Amino acid sequence: MGPGPEAPVRSRGRLPLVPRCFSAAEILRSVSPRERVMMLWFGLNLDDPEDAELFVEGVHVTDRAIAEQERWEREQFG
Repeated sequence: MGPGPEAPVRSRGRLPLVPRCFSAAEILRSVSPRERVMMLWFGLNLDDPEDAELFVEGVHVTDRAIAEQERWEREQFG
């Protein structure tokens, strides 16, 4: 499944230099039962290993894209 997402953890009002990476288990545990039911409506069953892997990879890709955008904005706008 590749490296975890880059989700910054706040420290004294500043973002640390090293982002926090979430494991697949942490990501899957964070999905509420209601959200799981909603995903089933769209054909994504998080109890299925292939669907769960796809979901986690999507979270990782999204988190990396957000982190990259935040880095770019800090460079551009201070």
